[in-house]
Parts: sequence; structure tokens; C-alpha cells
Amino acid sequence: MLELGHMNFFNVDFCGLYRIGSEKSNGCELDETFELISEWVDGRPLNATIPWDPMSSRKNKPKCYCKDIYKHDDTGDYFVVLWKSDTESSGTILGAGENSETGTGKLVKFTNSYKGKKVIWGRPCYYWVVPKYNLIASIKFEHSICDAQLFEDYVKGCINNRVKHQNKTKEHTETGFVRMSYNDDLNKRYAYRFNMHLKSLNTSSSELQSLAANVTHIVRRETIIVNSKDERAEWIKIFDKIPLIASNPKSNKRKIEINAEAKPTVVEVRKIIEENAKELRKSGDWDNVGFKTIKGITWVDKFRLTSSIELEEKKDTVFRANELCSKIVEDRNQLLKPIIHDLSSSNKIQKN
Repeated sequence: MLELGHMNFFNVDFCGLYRIGSEKSNGCELDETFELISEWVDGRPLNATIPWDPMSSRKNKPKCYCKDIYKHDDTGDYFVVLWKSDTESSGTILGAGENSETGTGKLVKFTNSYKGKKVIWGRPCYYWVVPKYNLIASIKFEHSICDAQLFEDYVKGCINNRVKHQNKTKEHTETGFVRMSYNDDLNKRYAYRFNMHLKSLNTSSSELQSLAANVTHIVRRETIIVNSKDERAEWIKIFDKIPLIASNPKSNKRKIEINAEAKPTVVEVRKIIEENAKELRKSGDWDNVGFKTIKGITWVDKFRLTSSIELEEKKDTVFRANELCSKIVEDRNQLLKPIIHDLSSSNKIQKN
């Protein structure tokens, strides 16, 4: 039986060593970043691939490990399987042996009566890294999860806390930041940055241009806490003057919707999409942003660049990074076609 994997594409805004106030990287770009991470996790047991101290990190930050990583030499692409420790989310919880080496080991399904070898309960997160196009894709299967923020945290944690940097000196500031300097020029200090955002249709897209031409309002839905006014955004506080009654008198939350007249440009529409689209927004989620036209509301998530792949379903294990590689490389040109077209359109616009 085939298992469907939904792909969301991210553009990497920053990856590398940067001086304060500069947007020019000075080494440790995407390829080097994942080469360093690959070298660090190689041969380590799963429980030793967390890039921060689990005892000293903030309580609400989940633990994250590297289950597998693989590089395809011909394309330079990396395939990463992270393991997010999780025992409370809905869905099947799996156990991965905490002493199993990267890329090995079977899994067990969570039960309250489990008494086997020590495992780390959680679920896999799959990623495809394409340095050539400054691109990352998350891949969501039924048994896996996606967490873009955790992925960013993991990469930054590895580079700042774990990997060895040749020809560089690393220091920690009193405020907890990591600064690096090249040994041949210790006067210049750099900070590692890694940030990405969901890719959307290019501004040259006829669909995006048609939408921008017909927008009459920007729609924003948000859930507010009615008993913590001081922590709310200013635009929400206007509702304090409206005598609305909550549908449930005992509820401390209220769902609100703002419709603001607007005529955004196609560039502004794309910016709104990229800042508000989510990797995996559930159909029943209220909080959202959209564009109203005479035909109705179009929500931002519609314009994400997405794709999908199918892999043969596996029992008692997760997909290996090299298995993801085999399938994706097989369809690579087709999967990247909208990305390449998007980049080509962007270059034409800049030249004009």
C-alpha cells in the first residue's frame, strides 16, 4: 500500500555567518551547514543527537533528535529525518531506541504497558534540503509531523552548540549568544542565522495578479483571551467597547473577525501570504488571514507552493533518508518545476 506525503516548500532567507547589520553571509551556507550536521550525528546514538541541553532548555520546548540524514552526491541534496519527542499529541506515537545509531533501529507503537528497551517516544519529521535553489521542503505523511520552527531551532542548535568549526573560534556572550571568528581575523565576529518562510506563487502568476486586482477587503480571524486585556494586540482592544456576549458564558476565549477595506498590490498580497500562510493549518482552525472579493474569501494557504510523493508503506519503522532520496530524485525535475519557473520569473522581473 502506498502512503501519500504532502510537501510544502520553504525559501531559506538566511543561512550562514553574518555580521551585525549585514545580509551578506560569510561561510556556513546551506550545503556546509548540513555537511557539518551530517558529520556530527554520524554514528551517534539517538539520545546524543539533541543539540541543546534538555535539562536547561525552556520547559515548553520539545526535545528533538536526528534519526537519519543522507546526502545525494549527484545533486547535492540532503534528506533529513528528525525525531520530535512527543507523548501528548493525537495520532500514533512511536518509540525509537534511544541507543540506536543514526539511521538504524526498528520502532514500537506506544502502549501504557510497554516494558521493552529504553525508547524515545515521538514521531518523525521529514525534510528535503536543496542547496542549489536555497530551498527546503517538509514532507508530511500520516505517521509523521511537521514543525518548521523546531527544524530551524535544531539546525541553529547544531551549528551553535555541537558541530566543530575548522579555522574558527567560538565564544559565548554574557547574554547567551554565540559569536564566531575566523582564526586569521579574530577582530571580525559573526553570528549564525538560519531562517525560512513558506514559498508562495510568484507575483507574475496570473492567479495572484487576478486576486490582487479584485480584492476589496483583508480579512483577519483571531481568537482572543477576554480576561487578559493587557496582553492583546491593539487592534483587538477595540472590541472592549462592543457589548458582545460570549456564546459560552464560562469561556475566556472569543472568536473575532476583522474586515478592513484594502486594495493591495500584487507584491503586498504575496507578502501577506508568506507572512501568514501555515505549513499545516487544520480545516477547523479559526485563526487565519484572507482576501475578500465579490466571489467570497480566499485564504492565504491556497497560494502555498506544494507537491506530493508516494512511498510504499512500511511497518514497525520509518522511512530512511536514503529511501526518501531514491523516490524524490526519481521525480526531482517534476517536483522542482514550479520552483524553477518561479525563480526564472523573479529573475526576469528584476532584469526588467
